[in-house]
Amino acid sequence: MAAPEISSSALENLREIFLPGPVSWMPQTIGWYVVFGIVLLLAGWRVYRSFRRLRANRYRRFALEELEVIEKELQQPEKRANALAEIPVLVKRTVLSAFPRTDVAGLSGETWLAFLDKTMGGREFRKGEGRLLPELAYASGARIASLPDERISELLQIVRLWIRRHVVSIS
Repeated sequence: MAAPEISSSALENLREIFLPGPVSWMPQTIGWYVVFGIVLLLAGWRVYRSFRRLRANRYRRFALEELEVIEKELQQPEKRANALAEIPVLVKRTVLSAFPRTDVAGLSGETWLAFLDKTMGGREFRKGEGRLLPELAYASGARIASLPDERISELLQIVRLWIRRHVVSIS
């Protein structure tokens, strides 16, 4: 087959094809601006809430750091008695940081342990090793030093759990 011949008049009638411009990423309707505004407000609200939560739980982070220091001191025999005596002090300071002083400053004994159980939602302080807290606060150094390591480690776990999980707004 032979190629068809193209006449010069056919070539003169050819015109360049114009391509459309690129599609704009800018929204064309006001509805998209409203959607973007709502998304921006929601993102700002979430950042604000995260910041408030971070600030509100700062006392928990400090208490957990102090509990780690106490645990390291428990490994040194010469500091063991003082470190054990610091555990109830740490719990009381943490409670005073989170709850109104008028509600919790005077608590002691069974009411103190019941308050700790109520705020954590358990029974570890009244029925478990949490009962050691009042003893650590008031017992002699010799009695404190004679406590077995297993009981102390269980108490530290309960205290750590309480610091992480206690609920501030109780009714």
